Amino acid sequence: MNAYQALGGEAGTAALTARFYDLMDSDARFAALRATHGASLDYARERLFQFLSGWLGGPPLYEELHGHPRLRQRHMPFVVTVKTRNQWIACFAQALQDTAAPPEWAVAVVLRLFALADWMRNQEEAKYPPPQPPMAADIAERVPELQAVLAEYGLADFLVLAE
Repeated sequence: MNAYQALGGEAGTAALTARFYDLMDSDARFAALRATHGASLDYARERLFQFLSGWLGGPPLYEELHGHPRLRQRHMPFVVTVKTRNQWIACFAQALQDTAAPPEWAVAVVLRLFALADWMRNQEEAKYPPPQPPMAADIAERVPELQAVLAEYGLADFLVLAE
């Protein structure tokens, strides 16, 4: 079984994507993240669903329709800071909880997404080291940082769900 199957296949990925953007659009914790998007989230919803489908191990919809994701390049026109990264990953963790994703899979997905989201940062911030490619370090080394981020957004128990 892969993450795509564990999260419910196409229907589960669609529900997760919808919940993620619904939270971003309505939850004050994610206001700064929401402000980085346009008036409508429809385009972003469609593209994230397509990306997640393949990234989680399902049909590679994004690549079939748009080619290689080139995520870092595609995010360069947008300001991606530590704050927006943190809100993005917290919003995603909340969406995984809200859609009742199996805890062991939710944790595994968030750990991988945290490394990926960090790689999208494109602003120099003196207090923070520059982003590293997702596979540059053992993800286990990033767990304390991720725990602190999730705790800041009221999700302190998220990473212990799979224990």
